Amino acid sequence: ETSNWILIRLQLFAIVCLIIFHSTTIQQQNYQSLITMSCRFLFVSLVAFLAITDALVTPDGRRQFLSGIAGGAAASILSSVAGVENANAAIAKTGPSSPWTGDYDDPGHPGCLRQVKVVGAPLRGDGTRSPYPVVEVKGYDGSGSGGLCTERPTRADIWTVTGSLKNNEAKLDFSSKGGPKDLLAKYEDGGIVFPDGNKWTKVLLGTKNRMPEDMRTLKSLN
Repeated sequence: ETSNWILIRLQLFAIVCLIIFHSTTIQQQNYQSLITMSCRFLFVSLVAFLAITDALVTPDGRRQFLSGIAGGAAASILSSVAGVENANAAIAKTGPSSPWTGDYDDPGHPGCLRQVKVVGAPLRGDGTRSPYPVVEVKGYDGSGSGGLCTERPTRADIWTVTGSLKNNEAKLDFSSKGGPKDLLAKYEDGGIVFPDGNKWTKVLLGTKNRMPEDMRTLKSLN
């Protein structure tokens, strides 16, 4: 009986669509195309609706249908959350919004300049750019022994180290200073931690007195 009821409704719906399509009051072809698409959409929707109502006729059908909806909804939510997390992980913050950006104290070189900036990756030849931003580290190690800085550097004294940032881990190239080319560093608890245990602690108010006297920022060195 349920199947016969479904077939009767489908037949009536098809007849209505055909009548509308062949109506003599419609003269324009674009109107016919619009009605054709509308009928197709309504037909598919009706088929889906009838399938759902048929499934809900019996208790077992209702349980299976509701279980399917719950499972599909849960999978959709988990997929959306994972997608958002992956997108956030891929798009690292740059500029002042990055926790890496700022001035630091290096216990190995007290009073010396240590400034870190995170900028977008440069454009490639094909017009694209890497999703991983660039880390720029500028510093000064002092002119005397012991790694202590008691004077401000000149522009020529400042060294620059660069690297890439991925998932809160920076790979820095210290080869220009005689160090490793792929030194890994992590940002933890308000500072940058290196493999040897050294930790640069961020100075929230900055260290402008450690920069060259004729400079307010190190932007012009980029």
